[in-house]
Amino acid sequence: MDKKRTWIDQSICIGCQACVEIDESDILFMDDNGLAQAKPNDAKLVESQMVCPTGAVNIDEN
Repeated sequence: MDKKRTWIDQSICIGCQACVEIDESDILFMDDNGLAQAKPNDAKLVESQMVCPTGAVNIDEN
């Protein structure tokens, strides 16, 4: 699976780690640049989306 239902817009991510800390599925992680990133997934990580202060966590509905 290469598709990501929940994904991070790294252009607005500030690296606060809030989304990673609340994600119990370990789909989200901090990359080498200090920004959040998502592994390929089919999950709706609504809690992570809600805690993101910049709106960088996105969920595709399809």
